[in-house]
Amino acid sequence: MDENKKTKQKEMETKTEGIGYRLKELDLGKKLFEANGKIYFIEPHVSAARFREMQLLEIDLGFDMDYKKLSENLQEAWDFLNQQDFADAAVTIRNMMEGIAMVEDKQMPIMRYCAMFLNTEDEDRRVVDELVIDRKIKDWEDEGITYHSFFQLAINMVRGLKANYDKHTQDILAK
Repeated sequence: MDENKKTKQKEMETKTEGIGYRLKELDLGKKLFEANGKIYFIEPHVSAARFREMQLLEIDLGFDMDYKKLSENLQEAWDFLNQQDFADAAVTIRNMMEGIAMVEDKQMPIMRYCAMFLNTEDEDRRVVDELVIDRKIKDWEDEGITYHSFFQLAINMVRGLKANYDKHTQDILAK
């Protein structure tokens, strides 16, 4: 089959009937993937600088909230205020403000977290570079890789996140 036919066939395989391009799930069993013409390696080790950044991002992952979580946090803050527990109310409100700010700034802590250990061959793994992180995320978005793929990678790396996620999921299903 000539190159033109191969290209057209690949385009047809990646399109959904008139809807647009399909999203891609990463094969988490593999140690690499391609995004936007670049090969990214899934690496189990990071530098001290990147580990420090990952620890900070792990805190941010806890602020990532949806409407239900925001509502629960507002109720919790209200309860603390009714009990005149102003310190815990302040912490709860501050956490909500941080979560909202991340949404407003369009920061994606899980994607940023994954950028610490998903690397191209020529990348300097010793440093945390905001421009490189932004470029990686753009590559992944342009490639159409699902957020779920990055969530799965992160949940396997963050200590305690999988257990908390599983517990939270079970609590939701029990309601």
